Amino acid sequence: MKKRTMKLLLVIFIILLIVHLSFICYLYWIKPKIESADQKKNNNQTVGNSADSNSHIEKERKSDPLKMSSVEVTPDETALQKDAAIDQIKVDELEKKEIKVPHMHWKNSESTFGKKVVFIYFSHNRESFLPYFKERTPSEEAYHSKVNITLVGEYLGKSLRRNGIGNIVSNSDIIKMLNERNLDFGYSYQMSRQFVLNEKQVNHDLEMSLDIHRDSIPRNLSTTTISGIPYAKISFIIGSAHKNYKENLKFAHSIHRLIEKDYKGLSKGIIIKDKTQGNGVYNQDLSPHNVIIEIGGVENNLEELYRTAEILGIVISEYYFNVIF
Repeated sequence: MKKRTMKLLLVIFIILLIVHLSFICYLYWIKPKIESADQKKNNNQTVGNSADSNSHIEKERKSDPLKMSSVEVTPDETALQKDAAIDQIKVDELEKKEIKVPHMHWKNSESTFGKKVVFIYFSHNRESFLPYFKERTPSEEAYHSKVNITLVGEYLGKSLRRNGIGNIVSNSDIIKMLNERNLDFGYSYQMSRQFVLNEKQVNHDLEMSLDIHRDSIPRNLSTTTISGIPYAKISFIIGSAHKNYKENLKFAHSIHRLIEKDYKGLSKGIIIKDKTQGNGVYNQDLSPHNVIIEIGGVENNLEELYRTAEILGIVISEYYFNVIF
């Protein structure tokens, strides 16, 4: 009797162990693959259900440029995985060139005295710029692991420091991290969310989180000339799929107005997106001072982008010292 009881218990234990292992396998291996496939399907549906979805976007953009400036183009998978050849000489030459600091009415004499109050990060960190690729490279292939939007974010960080604002600029490669986890591009904002949460946890001085991107629109829509000098235009993206989005909207409006005060036409304004137009939240539920800022477009060069980043650093400094404090 005792032996039969022991055998029964052993069988029950083995069954429970198999069920437990099966659940772990589903949770950590099968489920992520299913979610990744579903996310990819949803992303494809967002921009179109055919292989030429980006071509469809280009046609619509020509008919309604303002509307299409908010459309998220699907990157070419090959371009995300492998760097195309770029003109490194053009990039290196710019490092030696002095970018003229624009004249602004506001002059700062204050400082955060070592506090890192701004976090600059990049949900789409490999977004790059066509002037550094070979001719006729399509915009959906303009992605690179080194020459990309992070250079503009780093320049913004320098501008903020020059104007008294301590900051942290993320150096994380989201595409690499997604690849390591077998997740596709659609998971970019979930990945960058962890960066913001981690920064909030370790940095109690944090006041603003800025997700820096570039747009996919052509040069004639992403560039303006002020006093004979070309600048990359700015736009702000606000996700309306969370209950406190109006606070983020208020923040974006304040920065937009300050830019327009001295550089009218530099800011294209604010685009509000819900779940049907993209992520819909963009991590902005984590703070009222979290916003996506698109600096320039895929056809802008780094000099134009840096020039605008300099202005943005000045304006955010003005906002921080005159509005928050």
